[in-house]
Amino acid sequence: QRIRSQLTQSLCHPARPGPAVGSGCKLCPSDWRLLGDKCYWVSRDSNTWSESRADCSARGSQLLVIRDREELELLKDLTQGSKQFWVGLSVPSPEKAWAWLDGSQLNLTQFPGLGQAEENSCGTVKWNQIRSDSCSSALQWICQRDAIPL
Repeated sequence: QRIRSQLTQSLCHPARPGPAVGSGCKLCPSDWRLLGDKCYWVSRDSNTWSESRADCSARGSQLLVIRDREELELLKDLTQGSKQFWVGLSVPSPEKAWAWLDGSQLNLTQFPGLGQAEENSCGTVKWNQIRSDSCSSALQWICQRDAIPL
């Protein structure tokens, strides 16, 4: 308990008056970025979608699952618009529909312009758009994990 309060004092900003009081402080591992309530890690290397997914798992995380347009807008800061990055979106064979790694279906009304779901298609993000590419392409990727509340 004492260690936790020392961490909170040294790492967390003092609470500001207002609606956010009591929301506490959230931390990410040293080479990850905190945005909202998630930690994001952006690769420097390029890999296939499957290799990228395995790398995120090895880091105790998963390929990015984008919840809504607001999160997509937040990510523009991470991606800088110049490249495509793998996210946790693919077309599991029998269903022939876009699905996130957490099992949820892609909401095409929130993310239009992705195109027809085809086998061996995986999802990427570039700037504030979700796109499709061949799962065997070599691209950078983004991992996510929950921030650690203090």
